[in-house]
Amino acid sequence: MSELLKDAFQATVSRDYEKAVSIIRNAVSTEEAFGVEDLELIDHVYACILNTSHYDESVIEVCWEWIEALERIPRVKDPRVISSSQLSIYYAYHTICRVQERLPRRGNHLQMRKDTWKRVKSSFQYLWSNASQFWKPYELDRLDILCSWSYLTLQYSDVCDDDTVQLIETAKDHAQHILTTTIVVENAHQAGQRISTIERNLRDTKAITDKMSRRVSGTEVPTVQTEDCDILTVKKLKTECV
Repeated sequence: MSELLKDAFQATVSRDYEKAVSIIRNAVSTEEAFGVEDLELIDHVYACILNTSHYDESVIEVCWEWIEALERIPRVKDPRVISSSQLSIYYAYHTICRVQERLPRRGNHLQMRKDTWKRVKSSFQYLWSNASQFWKPYELDRLDILCSWSYLTLQYSDVCDDDTVQLIETAKDHAQHILTTTIVVENAHQAGQRISTIERNLRDTKAITDKMSRRVSGTEVPTVQTEDCDILTVKKLKTECV
C-alpha cells in the first residue's frame, strides 16, 4: 500500500471515514501511481461516504469525486482493478441518475443528462477496451462490464446513443454465439444469465427510445424510472459502513 494512504487505512479501521476521505483527497491530488490495494481502499472509503450522504447535491458531488478518483491518471491496468472499479463506477452513475430524476426539472435538465451520458460512455469505453484484452468474450468479468453498461443505457435511455447500444448488442451476440456453439464453457449457466439480462436491458432501452421518438417534441423529457438496486449493486452494498 502507498505510504500516502496508510493513515487512511488506519482511519477506516476506526470507522473515521471523514478523516480517511480527507487523506485520500490529498493523495489523489499527487502524481503517485496507486496499486490495486490503494484503489480498493479508495473504493471502500467513497462507498461508505456515499452511504452516509443524505442530501441530493452532496450525493452527486460524492459520486463524481468517487468516479474521478478511480479514473485518475496514471491508471492501473490490472484485471482485479477493472473488475472491481467497474462495479463502483456503475453504482456511482446509477446513483447520479436516480438523484437527477428527483431534482426539480429546470431548463438545463436535458443538457445535464447529455453531459452525464458522455461521461458514462467515456468511462465504459475505457473499461470495455481493457475487458476485451483481459477476458474472453464469454467470461463473467467481461460480461459483467457489458451488463453494467446495458443497465446504464436503460437508465439513461432518454439520452443514450445508438452506437453504444449497437456495440453492446454486437458484443452480446458474439458471446452468445460462442456459448451456443461450444460444447463445454466454464460458468456457461451464469454467462447465459448475464446475456439474458443484457438482452432485456437493450430491449427495454429500445422500447423507450422508440416511444420517445414517436412522441411530439416538447420541453419536458420523459422520466426513465430506475430500480433501487440490481444484482450488480448488491456486491457494493454488502459492506457495512456504520
